[in-house]
Amino acid sequence: MRITLDLNGLDTARQIQDYLKAALAFPDYYGGNLDALYDMLSAWDRAAVFTLRLPAAPQGEAAQYLPRLARVFCDAAATNPRVSVQMKGRV
Repeated sequence: MRITLDLNGLDTARQIQDYLKAALAFPDYYGGNLDALYDMLSAWDRAAVFTLRLPAAPQGEAAQYLPRLARVFCDAAATNPRVSVQMKGRV
């Protein structure tokens, strides 16, 4: 399964986390933070290639948050053999 996550136009951690929760159909109890994201991805139970579409010049809070988010995806992929990650854009 290929899943593209377009993070362009999201300027805050809350916007990014709300987008991920909806796009990945996370449960209501999803914590909406990087630790919770790692937990969800490291327990992902089906093969998936995640493509993160990153803005060329992130604005606001996203400028510092997106590199951390990308690291979480990469760390989860290193832990979970069902998950792989591709990046489109700069981190």
